[in-house]
Amino acid sequence: MTDQLDITSLDERYGRLRIVHPGAEHAVRESLRRLGQLVPIVVCERDAVFAIVDGFKRVAAARALGLETLGARVTPLSETAAIAALLSLNRHGRGMSDMEEALAVHALCREQGLEQTQVAELLGRHKSWVCRRLALAEHLAESVAQDVRAGLVSTTLARELVRLPRGNQAEVAATVRREGLTTRDAAQLVTLFAKTSGIAQQRHLLEHPREALAAHGPSVPMVAHDPRLGPLTQMLRQRLYAAMRSMSEVSARLSECTPGRWTATERQVLLPVLTKARGTTELLLTVLTESQGAVGASDAA
Repeated sequence: MTDQLDITSLDERYGRLRIVHPGAEHAVRESLRRLGQLVPIVVCERDAVFAIVDGFKRVAAARALGLETLGARVTPLSETAAIAALLSLNRHGRGMSDMEEALAVHALCREQGLEQTQVAELLGRHKSWVCRRLALAEHLAESVAQDVRAGLVSTTLARELVRLPRGNQAEVAATVRREGLTTRDAAQLVTLFAKTSGIAQQRHLLEHPREALAAHGPSVPMVAHDPRLGPLTQMLRQRLYAAMRSMSEVSARLSECTPGRWTATERQVLLPVLTKARGTTELLLTVLTESQGAVGASDAA
């Protein structure tokens, strides 16, 4: 049964276990604007309000569009069950990132007091999975974890940063963001930092990361800052260049692997991945074509 709930009655206390994804939020907002709400959000009652368990992006989109109500499925859930539902409701489809899973597992173990074996049984996962997710959450500095939740630090970078002592993670993350390093460069920077023991050497590495990266591997062309762009379009330009490099690398890898000669097992494992990658690429091509057309139309006007 779906109820229409006033958006002002919705509480986002469990939003601390999710990570902001501006691109995904924009897509949901556009879908809600064009098609309306297709799937109800899931909530549970907490202190005279309704705590969101699933549907944070839909709620953010509704607020941005000025909607007053949303369709919701009200489910009676304990605190432990609500956190577990956060994971189970996002287990299929796009799902949650491993960092979001780590935050939820940490909440179950450290806030709800469950043993790792109990969490594994509750979530239908192996204990080793729970152990890895818990380690990911607990090895990450709190300031970095907050930036991850805010979408300022990627989950990919967070996985690299846990290799460093907590006291060094924030400054390395700041360097990666300041320099606009690619995922590959960021991983290499973390590796170099982990191998550097002297404070002076570490400081030089953080102040001149590109020099250090160039000295320890192939030079990666830098996307220069363009003062004509705003913060969002500046980041978009960097991501587009990074995407072009990544796509060129993937194309080369595919050619090297010679898909036509794969074994039956290799085909079975990689065909679904290729299918998903093609779908994502086709979606990107559609968005690029629409964006290019919109820019061209604006220029013509």
